[in-house]
Amino acid sequence: MTKKHHFLTAAFWALFVLQALVIYNLTQEVKITKQEVVDARDMALKSEQYKVQLMNITMYAPLSDGAVEGIDYSGDPSLSASDNKVVPGETAAAGSNIPFGTKIYVEGLGWRIVNDRGRLIGANDIDIAVRTKEESLKFGKQERLVIINNPKKQ
Repeated sequence: MTKKHHFLTAAFWALFVLQALVIYNLTQEVKITKQEVVDARDMALKSEQYKVQLMNITMYAPLSDGAVEGIDYSGDPSLSASDNKVVPGETAAAGSNIPFGTKIYVEGLGWRIVNDRGRLIGANDIDIAVRTKEESLKFGKQERLVIINNPKKQ
């Protein structure tokens, strides 16, 4: 066998192992996400403290370079409607039926805190703050299970 053949064989096996690791990691992430959903549903069913409903989920990026006032934010883009800092990965906007400070769990995305509003956000909508406009556009609009921590019972 030539050096080139050995190199190609080694490269093939390296790619094979890399693909196997990627597939394994993705499988583990799916298992974790599924377990989160199961745990969240169990928690909601066992307690009056939580309300569960299917909601429309979108994302917004008020801190992104491409953010447009009046569409992605109004006023100071770094502040939410409740005058808290907008924190991508933590801040959520919801309709006025969900009070500021309410903790929500969005299926597959985790826990967020409602600290913002939006002029187009209705009673069945959640808008999650993210870092980039690209991330928000890629996510689009999805229907997901949302668990709302009843603020009266917190």
